[in-house]
Amino acid sequence: MNSYYSNLLKVLPEGNLERRTDITTGHEAIYKDGKLLFSDSDDAVLKPDLTESIVAEPHLVLFGSGHVGKALYDLAVLQDMKVTVFDPRSELMTQDRFPKATRIVGEFEEILSKDYEDFHAPYYCIFTHGHLHDEQCLLYALRHPHAYIGMIGSKAKVAHCMEIVRNSGITDDMLTKLHTPIGLSINAVTPQEIAISIMAQIVSVFRTDKNAVTIDTQIVRKAASERGIMARIIKKDGSSPRSVGSMIFVTENDFIGTVGGGAVERIAIDRSRELLKKNERLLVEHYSLKPTGPLNMTCGGENTIMYKLIV
Repeated sequence: MNSYYSNLLKVLPEGNLERRTDITTGHEAIYKDGKLLFSDSDDAVLKPDLTESIVAEPHLVLFGSGHVGKALYDLAVLQDMKVTVFDPRSELMTQDRFPKATRIVGEFEEILSKDYEDFHAPYYCIFTHGHLHDEQCLLYALRHPHAYIGMIGSKAKVAHCMEIVRNSGITDDMLTKLHTPIGLSINAVTPQEIAISIMAQIVSVFRTDKNAVTIDTQIVRKAASERGIMARIIKKDGSSPRSVGSMIFVTENDFIGTVGGGAVERIAIDRSRELLKKNERLLVEHYSLKPTGPLNMTCGGENTIMYKLIV
């Protein structure tokens, strides 16, 4: 297992991370609050060519599949967010209603007794049927790593929940990321309007640092356990499909992630597999995305991609 990416998978939920890269050597190091956490070499990358704030891509976990949950799911799909839905009502948890979500059907007592290894600082949203299981879901969320917790409900219901969770050992410090009533105050009435208010709040939390690079934890997990080439955009000029920090991890048989699609992605995948066959450790290449360039793309910008062997 690659220790650098396995460590990155562990610390991504913490937030406030900085990735420093030496482009000449390809070495990377992760810092938090100015202190080195770990690197992929013996060096601390003291004079980086590239420094980025990094955060995990948002993963919505919905406790409840009713009208608000479905409307919030629809908004998440528009933004290519990963979504997991929990609900015991199999008649609502269908492929037709949630075609792009992970659906976990079962009684809350059962499904909340498990840990889910692909949850990395998720955004928990709580609106169970009849509010019968909100307290259970809230306790679960508070006791696991999270980036956001939102719970729907009246002032009286919220006060009752707060009494229960505090009596269960939850401290005020543990409640700092709880938003209740859930969503921004926009006078929302319909489920769709409520979903918009919730998504706006989630985006505001996620984009606290609007320049942060988002990291797909599925890419990190795959790089932690398989041999491949990590191709990452390290420089961008002008218009291009993806920003600096976008990554694609390529193995002999498949790939995960993206550096923009189209011709630039095709060449990135082909180049990665060439490097894998040759067992080459590092390559940096510059690409023109102009219509007059060799890739015949219409974006008009330029990208520089760093290819790095991961073993």
